Formats: sequence, C-alpha cells, structure tokens
Amino acid sequence: MGCIYSIIRAGAALVLGVVIFVGFLFFLILNNFSDKLLSADFYKDTIAAEDTYDRIYDEVLVDEVLVDKTQELLGDIQVVSHQDIVDLLREILPPSYIQAQVEGTIERTIAYVKEDVDELGAYIELAEPLRNVKPVMFAYIDGLIDELQVEDPGISGCSAAAVTGLAGRYVDKFEALAGGEVPTTIPSLKALDRVCRQLVFASAFDLLLVSSNLDAGTTQLLRNNREELRTPFEAGDTLAMLKVSARLLAEPLMDKAIDRVREDLSAGDRFDLIHQIAEWDPDTSEAQIRADLDAGREWISRARSFGEPTTLIMVIGGAILMGLLYFPLLTGMLRGPGMALLITGGVFFVLGKVAESEVPDRLTDLIETSADKVSDVPPSVTELGGDILISFGSQLTNGFAGPSLTLLILGAVLLGASFFTLPIKRFIPFVK
Repeated sequence: MGCIYSIIRAGAALVLGVVIFVGFLFFLILNNFSDKLLSADFYKDTIAAEDTYDRIYDEVLVDEVLVDKTQELLGDIQVVSHQDIVDLLREILPPSYIQAQVEGTIERTIAYVKEDVDELGAYIELAEPLRNVKPVMFAYIDGLIDELQVEDPGISGCSAAAVTGLAGRYVDKFEALAGGEVPTTIPSLKALDRVCRQLVFASAFDLLLVSSNLDAGTTQLLRNNREELRTPFEAGDTLAMLKVSARLLAEPLMDKAIDRVREDLSAGDRFDLIHQIAEWDPDTSEAQIRADLDAGREWISRARSFGEPTTLIMVIGGAILMGLLYFPLLTGMLRGPGMALLITGGVFFVLGKVAESEVPDRLTDLIETSADKVSDVPPSVTELGGDILISFGSQLTNGFAGPSLTLLILGAVLLGASFFTLPIKRFIPFVK
C-alpha cells in the first residue's frame, strides 16, 4: 500500500511541477510582453531612445531611394546643400510634429490591440506639412536671392540689340526659376535708366510668354500678374523683381510637386503606413496585413483573458499542493516545492540570459533577410526600423531574469530549509 501511495505521490508531484513550470512561463510572458506591449509609453520611450526623430532627417529623408519624394516635399526647388535640405525639412515637417503624429499612431494602435476600436489607424497626417511647403520654400528662395551677385548689365546704351540681348539674359533667369533653380547672378536693373528698363521689361515679358519651357498654366499666371512684375522691374529694384518673379514662376512647380505627394496619400492627406508597407512588399496586400493583425490581436486578447492572477495561482497553488502531498513530513513538504521552484527559476533564468544575448543578433539576421526579400524598402528605413525592433526585443527579454532569479532563490531557501527542519518542528507540533 505504501509503495502505491509513493508512486501516486510521485506522479502527482510531477504533474504539479509541470503546472508550476507552465504557470511561471505564462506569468513571464504576460508580465514582460503584455504589460509592455500594451503600454504606449514603452513604444514612445524606445523610439525616442533610438534618436529616431533626428535620424528621420539625417538618414531617412535624404536616402538616395527617397530622393524623389524628398524633392517633392521641397516643392521641386533645387536646394544648394545637404544641410539646407535637412534644415528645410525640419521647417516643413518639424520634429515635434512628427513625434506627435507617431505617438498618436502608437496610442491608436494600443487602443486597437485592446479592442477599444475595430480598425487600426496607423497613419501620419501630412496636411499641415504640405501647407508649409510654399511659405518655407519661398522664404528659402528669398534668402538665396538676397545673397546673389548683382552684376553690371554690360551695355552702355539702349539700342534695340542691347535691349534684346539683355532681355534674353533676364528670360534665362526666369526660366531657371520656373525649373526650380535660383540663379546666382543677375544683371542690375539700377544701372539702366527708366526708359531702358521699360523697353527691356516689355521685350523680356513677351519672350517669356512664348518660351517653350513654360507650361500654359504658368504663362497664364504671368499674364494675370504682369503689373505685379512690371512695377519693381521698371523701378530698378533687381532683387524685389526677382522675388516677385520667383512666386509667379516657381509656385506652379511647387503645386505640381505637392500634387505628386498627394498621389501617395489617402483621404485627408494621410500617409497610411499599412498601405505603404503593402506597396513596398509585392508579396502581400493591405487586406492580408490587416487580417494578420486581427489574428494577432485575437491571440493577445486570449492571453490577456488568461491573466497574471491565474498564473500566480498556478505557481503558488501548485507549490502549496505539492507540499501537502508530503504532509506531515516537514522535510518533504519543503524539499518537494523547493526543488520545483529552484528548477523552474533556474531554467527560466538561464533562458532569460541566453535570450538577452541572442535575441538582438537573431533579430538583426531576420531584418537583413526580410530586407533582401523586400527590395523596395529604402535602406535607411530598414536600418532605423531594425534598430528600433532590436531595442524592443532586448527590452522584452530583459524582464525574464529578475523574476526567475527571485523564484530560484525562493526554491533554494526552501530546499536548504529542508535540511534543517529540527528547530522548526518544535514550533509546529503536527508535523514530523
């Protein structure tokens, strides 16, 4: 009879050991994954820690693959230097604005995962930045015009040939502006007398209207605003004239660039991240991505419903029941749960340390492999996204070792105490 009881007790102890092991596994998962994954601050802090909002300007928006999109954001105006590009993008699309948009997307995503909303709204609002393009770029053009060299027109009289030649030089400057290029030099109007300026303007304006480099819309805009351009021209204010002409000639160019940006946006000038990912990866679709996200949300919901209290009951309750299997033998009551807790804590402590060292490397390999399969993703986006993902992975695994070490120590204490039960028995008369 005693032999059968020992076998049953050993089997029950094994089952309870499995319960403790599984319960603690789910506790770690829920404690380290769910609590962090469902915390908007976890994402916000991690993204900020990777210097993301500066790297967007310094790395992503100046990526060669994205140069066309960046040029469109700059209104197709030719920018002098790399630093100017970065500075202008910061004005058009301020870091604080990007951060607010990203954090808004994070909060909407958390609401989606928690099932507070039915559809994931992962998008960046670009209506305000698009409104910033023209004022920022015109201010930039004005700054370049203020710095350009006003040169001698090189004519002594105002003959027909001189007027035609000088008018052609001004037309060249105007056509450059229409193409988004700010000239570095321009003939001085102040050096001409008023009658000569009138003749040059009339000739230059007529030549400009028949220029093959201007589209019909720009030509009509010039006709409608002839007087606005004539006034500073005939007054001899060279720089003011050039600034007026820049607005008349470059604005249609900017409008077209902004329209091209809007072609990739959804309603309300929103840059939809899910739609863009589907565009980058020809092997998937937006519908498939959303279906996968819905499936993932369902699994998270099931895990949340399982709950941390349940996992703690499995661990604590399993240890107590295992101890009761050996009642009234105090040595067994301490040693059985102690071994179970010690082994469980030890296993997960080791796994946690291994994960802390291996997860970043594995994620790096995964990102590089995925990037090779999706060739349309810009390298800078892959690198930045990879750094953020690796940071996420590292933080998620960092929480394994602490609780595991605590459980390991508790198991060691119980196991150690099982060898020194004699003093304890004096205070608990119903155990042996």
